[in-house]
Amino acid sequence: MSHDRQPGAEARHHIANLLHTYTGIADRKDVDAAVALLGSARVTFPGGGYDRPGRAAAFFAALWASPLPHRHDVSNLVVVPGEIPETWTARAHYTRWVFDPGPVLHTLGEYTLVVREPGWAVMDLTVTRTWTTI
Repeated sequence: MSHDRQPGAEARHHIANLLHTYTGIADRKDVDAAVALLGSARVTFPGGGYDRPGRAAAFFAALWASPLPHRHDVSNLVVVPGEIPETWTARAHYTRWVFDPGPVLHTLGEYTLVVREPGWAVMDLTVTRTWTTI
């Protein structure tokens, strides 16, 4: 780890903001905001993903096609220096609640992000699902 990198606490702050921004976007099912935040990243979900910016909008539109509202809660965020210089790797747990009509636990999973330090841009987002009701 080089001495000119941001301290871990500052990196954790920026990455927590990115992650919570994403979950807020997901909860609103805001495709345009997802493309603005993650359009140039490589995104991988159990059922698909994309690695080219032109595919982001279609992916998120399909992902959030259900009319049922949902909410994500994030916990256990851990941020460590990345394998590539000027990157950070973050892992966090999430729960996804679906409102049908009241809250029902739907998914337990993990997020893994690789974030580039200059500009704090997400390079990679991998979403896994440890458990789901479907």
